[in-house]
Amino acid sequence: MWSHTRSLELLVLVATVAPAELIRVATAFGPAAKAGGADRGRAARRGLLGAPAAYLVVTAAAVAVAAGGGFVPDPLTGWRTGALWLPAAALVGAALVGAEFAVGAVPRLLDGTGRPRLAVHRDGGAVGGGYAAAVLATAAAEELLYRGLWIGVLHERLGLPVGVAVAAGAVAYAVGHLFFGGLAVVQKTLSGAVFGLLMVVSGSLAVPLVAHLAQNGVVFALAVRQERGARPAGGRVVAG
Repeated sequence: MWSHTRSLELLVLVATVAPAELIRVATAFGPAAKAGGADRGRAARRGLLGAPAAYLVVTAAAVAVAAGGGFVPDPLTGWRTGALWLPAAALVGAALVGAEFAVGAVPRLLDGTGRPRLAVHRDGGAVGGGYAAAVLATAAAEELLYRGLWIGVLHERLGLPVGVAVAAGAVAYAVGHLFFGGLAVVQKTLSGAVFGLLMVVSGSLAVPLVAHLAQNGVVFALAVRQERGARPAGGRVVAG
């Protein structure tokens, strides 16, 4: 029988922070990645598939534990929304790519190394259907975790102000991008806060989900363009 105390809620939240980071590190710096050739390619594919798989497994486990413990928050069950919210969310998600680029460009502008151009961080592997599926699956899992579960538990179960819950969920989501560097964490904190605000204002988890999918869709399109020959540096953004 589950304990009806706050310790279970907090344990579930802590367990969902950065579920894919160990997989990213292992595939990027493990023996296979250093070997080169076919082994390096296989390592890149494992990283490409492993990160979303980790998020999906952790999401399923967290929701199952929450359901068993009797504290599934309202945001996880609230999906209905007005027709205008979804196209508006898609526009916001696309605009967030530009916002993240602006944040990423600041250090390059400050150190005077030249005009930054848009580039995309990736886990590795070729850009294609697998990469598209990976970034979209990761977005869905992240919204369930960091907006649906985190904000719901912190606000409803633990009684924190909704602004604090949104901020905490945004930081937890951003830490999952630490593999890409501290600047990526700042960028994703911004996006996470916007996603959280979209959910709170609209009352539907579908709205930040659409925004997140749109953001990752734009990043995927940029990654395709980047792989086809234009490999700019500076102002990097990352899907996720």
